[in-house]
Amino acid sequence: MAVSYTKIYQDTTSVPTLAGTQYSVSNPIPAGLIEDFIITWQGTTPGAGLTATTLTNIISNLRCTLNGDQWFNFSSNVDSSAVANVNSRIGSLVNDMGGYVAEQPSAANVDCSLVIPCGVNVPSNSRFEVDITYFAAAAAGNLFTGNFSIWCKYGTSSSATVTGNATSFPIAINTQTLMTVAIPSFKGAKVSGIALQGTLGADNLQDCVVQDLGNFAMTPTYIRGASGASQNGYLMSDPGADGFGLTTQSFTPGYYFIPLYDLDAKSGSVNLLVTSVAGAALETYSATPILRLPTGGSGERTGTQTASKATGGAATILSRAEQ
Repeated sequence: MAVSYTKIYQDTTSVPTLAGTQYSVSNPIPAGLIEDFIITWQGTTPGAGLTATTLTNIISNLRCTLNGDQWFNFSSNVDSSAVANVNSRIGSLVNDMGGYVAEQPSAANVDCSLVIPCGVNVPSNSRFEVDITYFAAAAAGNLFTGNFSIWCKYGTSSSATVTGNATSFPIAINTQTLMTVAIPSFKGAKVSGIALQGTLGADNLQDCVVQDLGNFAMTPTYIRGASGASQNGYLMSDPGADGFGLTTQSFTPGYYFIPLYDLDAKSGSVNLLVTSVAGAALETYSATPILRLPTGGSGERTGTQTASKATGGAATILSRAEQ
């Protein structure tokens, strides 16, 4: 089909504020194959801006559903909105998935688009839901005035991309800990990768053994090389460093993307052996699986009953009368 960009929602209220806020929005959505799901913020803010670098650093949680089926779920409790020269974790994740963040490098004039790969084919009479939670603005008094909007890029896609629920586990200090990552049971799904992140904004991971890739420990630098982050980097807005273009960073502290090369996880899980550095604080690591599905695939498989009996008022009346 032809490529088209359609705005499916807009308001002036679902925007960051001086306090951490959560919003839920929903609307009908046109039928078609959604190649990209795009969230934009456009407006102005006085002073130094809402964040020290990219606007997406202010996003704590983002959950997207289509017709009640969740296809994207991101969560992070690391607030880097006031930290200079640090990319957002959600920006890093969408970069690793094949999406991107397009942003004007200006503290006062906000124009930011978070582009998430989707690939879901929605029928007529469809509906979307988005739940988004923001951290508080980095500087008091920096109110955002403008629009929050959601777009869909309709086109073609070789597969659907689903970001599943995270598995969280406390990692002991300087000790290797087994972390079993649950994989959603979508029919025909393959695991493209896992986004691993700690609860602190620093690199406290010593190494990680990904058992489906081998029995040897990978350091953070090795993982970032394998994922392509070291070679390709993450693009982000950093007005303090460069007011004329986006800045490239080769890593995001405390975040690691592990490629799994479309793993067929028949066991329903992926095992990671995670070791934190000596002297680090106790952290709870979360691992988020990214799946590839056929574009015409069905929803997540759930338990079904195999024995049932048709019921109805008339049948019950007759049965009671005849017994």
